[in-house]
Amino acid sequence: MNTLKSYVIAAFAVAAIAPPALSQGTADQMRQANAAPASEQAQVAPTVPAEAVEQVHATRHALIGPILAEIEKRGLSPSDDLAKSWLSELAGYYGAEGATPLWIHADGYLPRGWEAVTAMQNAGDYGLDAADFPVPEILTNHPSEAEVVAAEVQVSLAVTRYAFYARGGRIDPTKLSLWLDQKPSAAVYASDVLRQIAARGDVSAALRSFHPQHPQFELLRRAYLAERGGVTTPPPAIPSGPVLKRGDRSADVPLIRSRLDVTSESGDDTLVDRALLKAVRTFMSEQGYGRKRVIDDEVRSALSKPVTTGGTKKKALLEKYVANMERWRWLPAEFGALHIWNNLPEFETRVVKDGNVIHQERIVIGTAKTQTPVFSDQMSHVIFQPEWGVPESIKIRDLMPRLRGGDFSVLARRNMRISANGKEISPSRFNWSKVDARSVPIVQRSGPSNPLGQLKFIFPNAHDVYMHDTPSKSLFNSSERTFSHGCIRVRNPQRFAEVLLGQVDGWSPDDVQRQLKIKDTRQVNLVNPIPVHNTYFTIVVGEDGTVRSLKDVYAHDRRVADALNGKSLQQIAAGDPAMALKRENERLKKVVHVVKPKAPMFDEWGYPIEPRQRRNPPPSLFWFD
Repeated sequence: MNTLKSYVIAAFAVAAIAPPALSQGTADQMRQANAAPASEQAQVAPTVPAEAVEQVHATRHALIGPILAEIEKRGLSPSDDLAKSWLSELAGYYGAEGATPLWIHADGYLPRGWEAVTAMQNAGDYGLDAADFPVPEILTNHPSEAEVVAAEVQVSLAVTRYAFYARGGRIDPTKLSLWLDQKPSAAVYASDVLRQIAARGDVSAALRSFHPQHPQFELLRRAYLAERGGVTTPPPAIPSGPVLKRGDRSADVPLIRSRLDVTSESGDDTLVDRALLKAVRTFMSEQGYGRKRVIDDEVRSALSKPVTTGGTKKKALLEKYVANMERWRWLPAEFGALHIWNNLPEFETRVVKDGNVIHQERIVIGTAKTQTPVFSDQMSHVIFQPEWGVPESIKIRDLMPRLRGGDFSVLARRNMRISANGKEISPSRFNWSKVDARSVPIVQRSGPSNPLGQLKFIFPNAHDVYMHDTPSKSLFNSSERTFSHGCIRVRNPQRFAEVLLGQVDGWSPDDVQRQLKIKDTRQVNLVNPIPVHNTYFTIVVGEDGTVRSLKDVYAHDRRVADALNGKSLQQIAAGDPAMALKRENERLKKVVHVVKPKAPMFDEWGYPIEPRQRRNPPPSLFWFD
């Protein structure tokens, strides 16, 4: 009997590693992708009699029906759309021929199940929140079928959500700001997550694979753990409940007392007394939440997280780390063998080839009100002696009031023209009292006064942002370089062009120099487009572990931290400068402002144009990119 029992245990161990039945092609692909080293494979498979394996499989198969029933029951009232789709996928996974439970058997968790439970509890080590992945602990020696079945489904949902959040699904950055234009490839399918874990065998390694694989992410994570104080397991979660005041009683008060190490003044552990509320106020204040006179769900949530020692400043620093870790999840999995890396808070651009920086230079970025957007795209061409496409805000705020007043020479004075399909159009041909200036293609010709200088580097995008030269060289001497209208100015654009065109098209420095001597505008298309990543990292960790903390110039750290702390995305977006700028441009477009010209103006046929009435003109803005 003891021998049979040992065989059964061994068979459970084998079954815990074996995935459910797959198609032959899929199984072969997964074996090739996830094959374990021969030394590991040799340790797996003790000799087990066939009757013992059949006995174990029969027991485990008997749980599939109850598992499917549990999935169906949960699907009737899912907490969110994601849970609904994941439950549907779990039904397909467990309903497949030959499917077996992944985490449990009739007596509780399998070793793989405990490994998953531990990983969920330690989610904070990767900047995630363990409270988002609740998993039951089966503590009884003889759990009921309902308990083990519920545990199987709950752990499957937890690891699926973990994979989704690890890939960046926790927050949609575009909901925080129009200038956070990143769409993480966070889509995960519950069935795929379970198959990958089952095929891999190592739960921890499988879950790690969903996190960013970039070396900087791991360096940042290690620095975060060191700052936090190492790896810690979060305390037991305190369930939500009613607001408790002094004199109230509740069944969860003893757990709160235990968390704060406060004994009852009266001997009644369920009573909220003065000593407990004082401890709550002190704890919440130290953790940066502000003073509390009651016990509510914010207090319960704070008590369910690992303690942050060091007060408000330490809490803010750890939130900054987590915000930076979250942003790594929003980046593409591959940057490109040759790519451009613009880290905006550093005010630096880097050209990276095969993981090595081959060129680095200072840049100027947008102001806090006209921010350079964060996104990834591909540089397709370089323009020598470029014309400047005037942004809509300058058209609305600066040019349109003068054009509406009949000052058509304003374009000529600024070396500008209206250009459509390669033809120049006189400004007198437009009815400026009705036309939307944003739709009028106004450009400034190349030349010494052109704010783009001699070079323009284009990576087409919805924000009409690019990199370029500038005549304002002195601005590169500033330590905080936020002066542009959103585009990125490069201190040495000629060298930048030499590096890029040399790497992609084989140009020599002399080739670039010869082209710069030609005064006509010329576009050079890159044979192979170069990925460009406008990033926003305020904590940068060197390979030696050295940490540099940078200023949050655009307040994106605060936005991400607020979102992770549960603040409404609508509230966060309400303070977005991009939305404010968009609303202001819309308002200005509708307001008829007129600037009277200094002298009588004449149309293209020589007839005088009477100056229109001047009415509340807006202040002129300095026009730059």
